[in-house]
Amino acid sequence: MSIQKECADALREYYRGLTGSKLRSGHAHELVAAYFGYGTAAALQADAVLPISSLEVAEILIPDIAGTDRRRLELNDVPADLPDGRALADVISAHLETAGHFTGGQIWDATYLSDDINGYIQKDPSVIESDLAGEIATTNAFFDELYIDETDVEFHDDSMIVTLTGSLNGEQDQDRAFHGDKIKFTSIMTMRRAAGRIGYFDPEFETEGGVDDSMYYDPELS
Repeated sequence: MSIQKECADALREYYRGLTGSKLRSGHAHELVAAYFGYGTAAALQADAVLPISSLEVAEILIPDIAGTDRRRLELNDVPADLPDGRALADVISAHLETAGHFTGGQIWDATYLSDDINGYIQKDPSVIESDLAGEIATTNAFFDELYIDETDVEFHDDSMIVTLTGSLNGEQDQDRAFHGDKIKFTSIMTMRRAAGRIGYFDPEFETEGGVDDSMYYDPELS
């Protein structure tokens, strides 16, 4: 049985248990396709480059909640009491994990994507800090606070590219001369598509930055 049909059956079973009524198979298949980022079920089935059958290699899923809601409104005769895209996405995601199609990875919320990206970085700040080692070495500060100020997301056919701007803040060693305690950076986070339009490999980071000397005070210039 295909992953698409399994997920469609899971949706139908969920709706039957919720209301006692039936959800059409065709409707369920279209909603599953929307979850995976496709405009139609036919488009999902036609993707031979990165099919959802490759889902087991994906490390992060970003279900298309907005697309699921949109497709729900486009379909004719969908039950009025059918839950929204977020609830349907939760059912599909749970099935993918339970059935072993997606294991050991993370599922991010497309609606709050910046929060999930920031959470991923905060769990392992070295993904950004490692590229700033040269700048860190020019200071006399201890760095332990990484902040993401802006997150700009772009979706491409084969990847998701995120431009992150922020700062790495530290505490000055009071026994040594001040050479800055903040590094401003820009990091490009690239996530290559692994399966369907929502399954990705782990992010790769390229970061550049420099010491913020706007607070530097030189007594000889006063």
